[in-house]
Amino acid sequence: MFIIIMIIILAVGFGLQYIFGMFQIKNFTKHYTELRRNGKVAIGRKPAIFQSGTLVLLQINKKKEIEEARYMQGVTVFSRVKKLKGLEGLRIDKIIIEDVKSHNRLLRNAIMDAKRTYNIVQGGGEVEKIPSPFMKAASKVNQMFSKKEAK
Repeated sequence: MFIIIMIIILAVGFGLQYIFGMFQIKNFTKHYTELRRNGKVAIGRKPAIFQSGTLVLLQINKKKEIEEARYMQGVTVFSRVKKLKGLEGLRIDKIIIEDVKSHNRLLRNAIMDAKRTYNIVQGGGEVEKIPSPFMKAASKVNQMFSKKEAK
């Protein structure tokens, strides 16, 4: 009986997480679409498990200047997109770490990732996928076992 109750609780939990995740994606899509209507948008990512995952949207004009910036940062599916102040007028290709010192470390990393992504796309390259924290952990476990088998 206990196992059945645990399975039901887990199923309800996964269902709620899926529903709230859909609301979060809808919120992100709404903000991305608003920014995209006005120009190019550079996206920076900094995924994490035990820290806040961070996502940055930077709207870029034809002069490569940031017109508007927004971010999503949080650990749960309840985080929403918020406006990010202090980047307006900066050229995305000229941003250095000192320009974003007033922001927290995760936000700084996401902003610098947006710069890197923008430069890759402008150069005609393709942006590589950032593996999720779970995928990084799984690959490390696989490497540990493959090393043991090789011996």
